[in-house]
Parts: sequence; C-alpha cells; structure tokens
Amino acid sequence: MEKLLQWSIAHQSGDKEAIEKVGAPDPKMLEQLFGGADEPTLMKQAMMVVGNKDATDEDKLTALDNFEMLIENLDNANNIENLGLWQGIIDVLTSESNVDLQVQAASIIGVATQNNPKSQQDFNKYPHGLERLISLCTNQSTSQPLLLKCLFAIACFVRNFEPGYQSFTKNNGWDILKLKSPSDDKLNMRILSLTSALFSTGLDDEKVSLIQKYDVLDFVSSILTKDGHTGCIDKCLNIVNQLHQLNFQFNQAELLQLQQGLHNVEHLQEHLHPEDLAASKAIAGCK
Repeated sequence: MEKLLQWSIAHQSGDKEAIEKVGAPDPKMLEQLFGGADEPTLMKQAMMVVGNKDATDEDKLTALDNFEMLIENLDNANNIENLGLWQGIIDVLTSESNVDLQVQAASIIGVATQNNPKSQQDFNKYPHGLERLISLCTNQSTSQPLLLKCLFAIACFVRNFEPGYQSFTKNNGWDILKLKSPSDDKLNMRILSLTSALFSTGLDDEKVSLIQKYDVLDFVSSILTKDGHTGCIDKCLNIVNQLHQLNFQFNQAELLQLQQGLHNVEHLQEHLHPEDLAASKAIAGCK
C-alpha cells in the first residue's frame, strides 16, 4: 500500500526521477484494490463477445485482437485449453461470414502454438482445426490475407512437434507446397517457413520422397537464381543447411543448381545469414 501511495505522489508531481525510483505498482495489487478483472477472465469475456450473435463484427474483431494480445503471454496461451476456449476459436475459423474474423482466428492459433509445446499438444486435440487450416490453404478462393495467416498458423503448429507433423501429412498438407509462386514474395516466404518447419522434426525416407515429389529443391534453386526477396533467399539457404545437417544426400544436378544460385546471390552476401551462406557454399563446393 505504501508503494502505491509513493507511486501516486510521484506521478502527480511529474518528477521523472522519483517515478523511476518508485517503479510501477504490482498489477495484481491494483486488481485487488480496484476490482479489475484478471487475464483469464478477460480471455473468457472476449470469447463471450465473439460467440454473441448480437455483437457486431467490429466488436468481435476487437475482442479477438484483445484475446491475441493476452495470449502473447505463455501462461495465458496455455490457459486456452484450461478455459475451454479452443473450440470457440476454431468455430470462428470455420465460419465464412467474415474473412477478417477468420484471419484473426488463424493468427491466434499461430501465436498460441509458436514455440509452445503445451499449446501445440492442446490444439492437436482438435484435429478439425488443422483440417480447416489446410483446407483454407488449398482452396483457390481463399483470400491472400487469410492464406498467409493460415500458413503462419500451420508452420507454428508443426515446428518441432512430431504429432503435428503426422496430422499434417495425414491431411495431405504437403499439397500446400504446390502454391509456390514465381513472383509472390510474401507467399513464398510463408511456404519456405512452412517447409523449414516440416524438416524440424527430422528426416526419413518418406520425407525424402516428398521432397522430390513436391520439387522442394527446384523451388529453392529457382529463388536463388533470380533477383528475389532477400528474406526468401535467406530462408532458402537456411533450408539447405537444415537438410545438410539432417544428412540429406544432394544429387549432382541439385548441387549444380545450388552452385549456380549461390553465384547469383554473391552480391547480397552482406545481407544474408553468414552461417547458412557459408554452409551452403561448402555443400555446393563453391570457393
């Protein structure tokens, strides 16, 4: 209580030195004193707005945006399952009434599962969620913003999570790689991020076969051999290094393509990740 009084006096005086010295009061203490809702309650309230038929789309979008900000906190993300809110998020993704709401729902899935094994496991309990994400990616009528967010969500879900990768394969998720484009850098960046995520769970004979089936290395080489987006080039070099570390056996044609691509991006080397660039050069036998 004494600290709260000092904080109040310092802010009223406008003394910056005193404000820094006192520091901010404990948020939990403020909640107890002034009756503010805790974050799990705010999460539930947000989803109540989303599920309210009388709420406007604008109100629902604001509620989802607030929900996403809350789950940037790992504990709150892990509370989605505890609070029984995953189904509500997936329902928004499934609804076709408002694309902006779908985009926000896909973003929430990505943020919640990104580098978060607990949330990955929780989301995996709702297989229709991943099915819906993949379906939206492979549907030609899906808008660009929604497609990009779905790709982001899938990559976050499967990265370093073998059960997620298995569900992805079961639902023909590799077909998403057919979306790669010669000119759309934003889409290619998402496709490359997803490709990297697929390799994060290791390499086996099935994956090697799928790499060939979906022309993964041809795609990588095509980006390197044109004056493309630096971020895409960097991601390609990372994938090459990633495959090398997994003991992938590049054939002579693939090595030649890689070598040609590396010569083409030589002028960009100051802007590329040095470790991945050096590894790729070593793999291709470049000087």
